Amino acid sequence: MSNSRFDKLLEMLEKQPDDLFLQYALAMEYLGLQQPDKAQTLLMQIIATDEHYVAAYYQLGLLLQGKDEAAAIAIFEKGMQEAQLKGDRKTVNEFRSALDELLY
Repeated sequence: MSNSRFDKLLEMLEKQPDDLFLQYALAMEYLGLQQPDKAQTLLMQIIATDEHYVAAYYQLGLLLQGKDEAAAIAIFEKGMQEAQLKGDRKTVNEFRSALDELLY
């Protein structure tokens, strides 16, 4: 991960703190920098702000897999419901695959 990209995201977020895409991008940077707790906090904030932000559910579910499988399952199920509401079959299948890995 490039620190300049990380710094650029922080700078952009200072100007647009409510931009969920920038928050999501920062969460992905935190994952790449091996800072999962910071990523998890951001992903949870994104979902609290916009319960329809499907990508945040997927990444949060992946983060929770090793920590709290029940929470990961609940997050994946909610994300799958949101993807179904949007008619996004590809993403529904990704959630289904993630759930299958946890359940079977």
